[in-house]
Amino acid sequence: MDASSLIQHKLTISSSGEYRALLIGQYGSKYYPNKEIQEESLRELYLLSDTAGISQMNDLFFHVSTPDSGTFFSKGILEKIQEMIKENNYNILIADVNLKPAQLKNLEELLKIRVLGRIELILDIFAMRAVTHESALQVELAQLTYILPRLKGLGGVLSRLGGGIGTRGPGESMLETDRRHINKRIQKIKEELKSVSKHRDNTRKNRNIMTYALVGYTNAGKTSLLNQLCSSAKKLFAEDRLFATLDSFSRKVYLGEINNKPFYSVITDTVGFIRNLPPSLSAAFQSTLEEISYTDAIILVIDASSLRLDEEIEIVHNELEKLKVNEKQKIIFFNKSDLIFPSLKRKLSKKYPNAVWGNALSKDGTKDLRKKLFELTKKSFFLHETR
Repeated sequence: MDASSLIQHKLTISSSGEYRALLIGQYGSKYYPNKEIQEESLRELYLLSDTAGISQMNDLFFHVSTPDSGTFFSKGILEKIQEMIKENNYNILIADVNLKPAQLKNLEELLKIRVLGRIELILDIFAMRAVTHESALQVELAQLTYILPRLKGLGGVLSRLGGGIGTRGPGESMLETDRRHINKRIQKIKEELKSVSKHRDNTRKNRNIMTYALVGYTNAGKTSLLNQLCSSAKKLFAEDRLFATLDSFSRKVYLGEINNKPFYSVITDTVGFIRNLPPSLSAAFQSTLEEISYTDAIILVIDASSLRLDEEIEIVHNELEKLKVNEKQKIIFFNKSDLIFPSLKRKLSKKYPNAVWGNALSKDGTKDLRKKLFELTKKSFFLHETR
């Protein structure tokens, strides 16, 4: 399925009319040793599943010391899973692990329902969220890059009939396509994305204005914040779900006045980061993420109410390090700060003394953020003028 087809591709509900999913979390192996972190990862899997359109969910959380090479889960765990599927009539199983192709295939044959790993679920959401031609290209690139080394093992999985969760994107057509054709398609997509990148570069050259990139963990509230900052009547799509947007969007933002003249900057929204995302998937969004490299500074948006706030900040910093932009000047905006206890706010304020606090939905804190942006932009502007 090419990019233009991917944009038009819609969710096809299964014949039963709705999805009933069993989510499987596990800890204890050398890859997932920390129970607390894996519990949070399972909570995130709930959010991912909700984003994918699953309304009914339940979960099992197991200790797995040594993953089974054929099915990942031991015989005893599989019996428990089969029992729950039979009792509750689940029609999809989502495991919070990166399953091998053979494991996916074996689990589907054994359980007689659709089985997804964490990566397959994220790829499915990417395909669902692809709105523009560029994001559709990036999603197709991510899917093909993921499928290519797994083509042989995924044969039975890719040949599923019907639509719905787990089948959005290239899917079954890959069975009839050899590696040579897939590689050619990957190369063509990369060339198209280079063209998009070149067009962006030309657009940037025409900007004589300071620019900022909104970055943060997925669902931190970046798009909602940009909607509050810009005066455009056409608001960007924002939703309380993961990966609400996959594209980078730039908006001109009014900051104040200098010598009775309006003073602006350009702020760009970017795709959110998430834990356990393979490098090949984030690499597919290079053309979107590279926008961060060309901005003058970063607005780091943090969900103050997150139970894993420190971990999410670390994940974002690690991703910025990979992009070689972590040294850029940053303004920190703690979003959803009205949802936390005062004691936690005092603690974080000591750690991040220059941060701005607020709530993007209620506009709380946006005035302080605009003031901070105004001072930084004005300082940069006058430095530029005196050179």
